[in-house]
Amino acid sequence: MNQAQQVRHKYPTVILIGRTNAGKSTLFNRLTESSRAIVTPIENTTRDQNRGLVHWKGKTFELIDTGGLDLTALDPLDQDIQDQAQRALKLAKAVIFVVDGKSEALPQDMETALWLKRMKLPIVMCLNKSDSVKVRHGAIATYAHFPFEQSIPCSAKNGSGTAELLDAITDAVPAVESPEVAPKATMHVALIGQPNVGKSSLFNRLIGEDRVIVSPLPHTTRDPNDTMIEYNDRVINLIDTAGLRRQSRMGHGTDKTIELLSTRGTKESIREADVVVLVIEAQRKIVHQDKALISYLQKERKSFVLVANKWDLIPDKTPTTINDFIKYYQYHFEFADHVPVIFTSAVDNQRVMSILDAIIEIYDYQRHWMPQALLDEALQHLRSLAPRERRRVQSVQPKRPLVLSSLIQTGINPVRFELLAPRPKNVAPALMNRLEKMIRSRCPYSGVPMYINIVGREK
Repeated sequence: MNQAQQVRHKYPTVILIGRTNAGKSTLFNRLTESSRAIVTPIENTTRDQNRGLVHWKGKTFELIDTGGLDLTALDPLDQDIQDQAQRALKLAKAVIFVVDGKSEALPQDMETALWLKRMKLPIVMCLNKSDSVKVRHGAIATYAHFPFEQSIPCSAKNGSGTAELLDAITDAVPAVESPEVAPKATMHVALIGQPNVGKSSLFNRLIGEDRVIVSPLPHTTRDPNDTMIEYNDRVINLIDTAGLRRQSRMGHGTDKTIELLSTRGTKESIREADVVVLVIEAQRKIVHQDKALISYLQKERKSFVLVANKWDLIPDKTPTTINDFIKYYQYHFEFADHVPVIFTSAVDNQRVMSILDAIIEIYDYQRHWMPQALLDEALQHLRSLAPRERRRVQSVQPKRPLVLSSLIQTGINPVRFELLAPRPKNVAPALMNRLEKMIRSRCPYSGVPMYINIVGREK
């Protein structure tokens, strides 16, 4: 089985470390000039890593935002965040230790500081939230006893002091030559689905690393997490997204606020994706939200593959079980049989890499131009239908004979065709469905939506 490899760039890595609500995500957005990280005053909003490139005075480095760190916490989720931070530190060339300049130094801050000191890495302490001169002087005095040579007051909110922070970091990291831009096109792929269907487990399997936290708690993933991988000589930007569910089930208060922000990020990832991987649980019946996600993808004209995860939980499987499931999905989702359906188990690593094969196939079909000879053949087949068959596929008997002049492809991504018919009103929807099937019988366009426009030109 072919394995995917992460695409490693040559830029040095800098890690943001600090306790929850110190302002790491706000600082990440400021330094990367983006809005990738969700920012709220709610504790532990960030859980997984956010990654982005920072360019400053001719140097470039990768900045990694981590979850709020508390080395004394025993909660399983806090333990997972600690593990994530430790893995990130193994790749780091420098650390930005972020503290809240407006508050008193807490024992957790000092414990983290001593832990970082043992890492033997260049460390710059950022006294964040120093929004005024008074706060700046107070922060310097409060954290003067911490064991770091560089302590820089700054404000991620208004940007003051961030230039000095960037100067200190770029002095600490090595300069590298800009990597050559790979000529390969990058496919942007979003993994979506309801909470706890196994998206993050599949994501970790596909990239070959425990990059994101996997937990039975609902809505563990909040920010989109993307990683570049190479598979079969193709480059894929794989994006793990937050689970999507109905607003009525989002809970209340702060949890709902965070989930609404996560949902916005997920929908943005869908809009930017070339291909979407919709993950459902194989052992559960189709529900309204699953159908709503299909409808949303169709509304956004997105190519997608359906992944039925947790296949290991299906008991008493036979050689026909998969076919029975496919018929069930096609009936309840009301999508055509050209959408690939893959049955996976992230636990057993079963058919996981088949997802990447399907992604590449779909991406290529999005950009495929169908030979005109095959389109002429499909149109001729439609014209040659026996009169009885023609009546069956037309909703009404036209007053004048139906004329179909030509069929041409007019675009890709999305795939578009143009049917020339002097009397467009006589072309019934059933006939258009038959034409689409004829086109797909000659070129399947797996997972790709198809649009056929009827153009009338009266002679």
